[in-house]
Amino acid sequence: MRKRWLALIALCIVAVSFDTDVSGAQQPAPTDAPKYVVVQYDRPHGRAITAFGQRAPTLKESGFEQLEVPEGMTADEFLAELRRDPAVISAEAPPSGGVTAAFVPNDQYYNSVGQNQAAYLDQIGAAAAWDVTTGDDEIVVAVLDSGLDLGHPEFAGRLWENPADADSDGVDDDGNGCIDDRYGCRFVNLTDVNGPACGYAGSSTNEFAWGDVRDDHHVNGEFHSHGTMVSGILAASGNNAVGVAGMAWGVKIMPIKVLGCGRDPGPLPRGEYYNLAEGIDYAVRMGADIINLSVAADRDEQVIRQAVATAQAAGVIIVAAAGNTAGSDVGVRYPAAYTEFPNMIAVGGTNNTVSATSWYAFSRYGPAVDFAAPNVQVLTSARSDLGFAVPYFSTNQGGTSFASPFVAGTFALMMSRNPALNASEYIQMARVTATPPAPAPHGQNWAGSGVINAGAAVARVPMRVTGEALHDWEYVPPASQVRALVDGQECGTSTTSTNTGVISRYDVRIKSAAEQPGCGAPGKMVQLLIAGSPAQPQIPWAGANQSLAVIDHSASSVTPPPGAVVVQSLNGGWSNIAVLDESGDLPDALSSLAGWTTVYRWDAAADGFQGKGAYGRYSTEVPDFVNNISSLATFQAVWVDAPAGNVAMLNPNPPSSRSIGLQPGWNNFVYTGANKEVKDALAGIAGKYTLVMQYDNALRAWRIHTPEQPRYLNDFGGLFKLQTYWIFVTEPTALTMN
Repeated sequence: MRKRWLALIALCIVAVSFDTDVSGAQQPAPTDAPKYVVVQYDRPHGRAITAFGQRAPTLKESGFEQLEVPEGMTADEFLAELRRDPAVISAEAPPSGGVTAAFVPNDQYYNSVGQNQAAYLDQIGAAAAWDVTTGDDEIVVAVLDSGLDLGHPEFAGRLWENPADADSDGVDDDGNGCIDDRYGCRFVNLTDVNGPACGYAGSSTNEFAWGDVRDDHHVNGEFHSHGTMVSGILAASGNNAVGVAGMAWGVKIMPIKVLGCGRDPGPLPRGEYYNLAEGIDYAVRMGADIINLSVAADRDEQVIRQAVATAQAAGVIIVAAAGNTAGSDVGVRYPAAYTEFPNMIAVGGTNNTVSATSWYAFSRYGPAVDFAAPNVQVLTSARSDLGFAVPYFSTNQGGTSFASPFVAGTFALMMSRNPALNASEYIQMARVTATPPAPAPHGQNWAGSGVINAGAAVARVPMRVTGEALHDWEYVPPASQVRALVDGQECGTSTTSTNTGVISRYDVRIKSAAEQPGCGAPGKMVQLLIAGSPAQPQIPWAGANQSLAVIDHSASSVTPPPGAVVVQSLNGGWSNIAVLDESGDLPDALSSLAGWTTVYRWDAAADGFQGKGAYGRYSTEVPDFVNNISSLATFQAVWVDAPAGNVAMLNPNPPSSRSIGLQPGWNNFVYTGANKEVKDALAGIAGKYTLVMQYDNALRAWRIHTPEQPRYLNDFGGLFKLQTYWIFVTEPTALTMN
């Protein structure tokens, strides 16, 4: 069969020496917070909306002033005094730490004299992105290339691993089609030349998938490092005081070797179309989130198209180099040219040594290009087995091979910030934040949406919160709205909650301040409203290197506790109610309850039938000597036979941290803590109770809550202040209600 070869994008790499001077190290910020507050006074012209063409008001004209905290007062005391002034719109203490410079890693060549990484990384906002995230090791980027120097110090602890086939026994232990693929897989067909020359294992073309992914790149008889260089740009370890910093130094790299060692005739390492397709398929099957393809070919092959379609269906983003020109060639090369797949991102190159937005004259262009990134004189890792004084290269003249990993790294940082979004959301955020390119002499598209801006893209990442939508810890009805507020401003809305059977769920996307001013930012709290009522708990906006994905977050709006008056329902027969009058003798101890005839009080400690408690009774219809209780205490639970109606009683305002003793068996008690979910209200006696019940006076029916049972099987989910409950406990204990 005629073989079709896939050639790497043309590139020029020249070994260079580096000055080891390190400059620009990040300085520690002052630790003493300024002793001032910021206040905004209500000034009529300060809140006016200026017409087009008019000067906007200054901060002072808008009512803002900075005030020193008076001697002898704390900042909180001064703020409280200011907020009592009706002329004050807001008064806030500035957050500790103030404003700092963007994160500067201490890697040797980041800010070195002469050629350094900062020169081009500043053009794409890398340091600003690192202020937010440096990458999460749950994010996996597959690099399909000439392999990787697995022993390079920049990748120590940074490699994806497959524990199911890591024993080097020559057997495909996990049956995934690749032998001993601890760190990745090699898809290179064996030939009479590359087998002995490159040392590839296997005896036939059917045994080419092995875990030997070492980078063995040759060019015209010289050793080079294409795969190791691409991986270094993308994810070399950062802030480790040596070498270089990659774009996303916290993520994992999955090296997949699809290009041979290059000892066959020709200047570049090569691979077959089917090899590349197999590499894409392997990356998808083994869980890669992003695939970087710094490779290119001139033909559209169905097998590669099918592999890209598989990645598209799995939500995997593929970032591919647009290709380099050869003479007068134009048009993006494959697979970057597959524009029908939205997850395929084609990357052109900028001439970053001229300006951040100028076209690199060797970069291909055309409608398929989505973004551009630096690719000239980029410093990166080189193979450590080549004998250089330091294992680092400069791309010198460059190539779009080296632009692609900057974009792949940006997507990895966005995913690290919130892994719960879909590919189209990451791509759209990158598009709207890209820096507009300068026109190229050819007048055609060379940068798509623009030059990638990692800092702006990461800042725009929203929070995503999903979970069960509840009111009083019970499911809300279908079509209930869930809104997200930050400082009172709406920053996200879930169209409706959705129901799966009886389970009501929500999924809300909450905008960052970069997308909508005033919305989410570190230190802010997100308040959900469910069906118009505030839900608890509130959600903090994640800080640096924390995720904005909040999944399966049960949020419940909660009925407020009673105010000055407490209303209890009576059904005209037996009702279980709380004693809210002052403690005293009967019948006066139920003075707020008219028309009642008999009251029963359960005593869990009393000797009764089988020793499990007994009732005491007081009736107005019998002589006193027949009754066996004569008094009641505030916050006791009782059964009362009284006329139907809603009875209003003054709130006795129960003390905080009231504690009651509970006996084995059934106990009837009045809950006096804050309104809480059952498991939280009873956290102090967790494991010591098996059932909680409440008698619904109005319906004359029992409601049951069983711990550890699914919410939809329980009749109620929370305990509420000044309501009565029955609880079955298994050992003597005490319940403190906060």
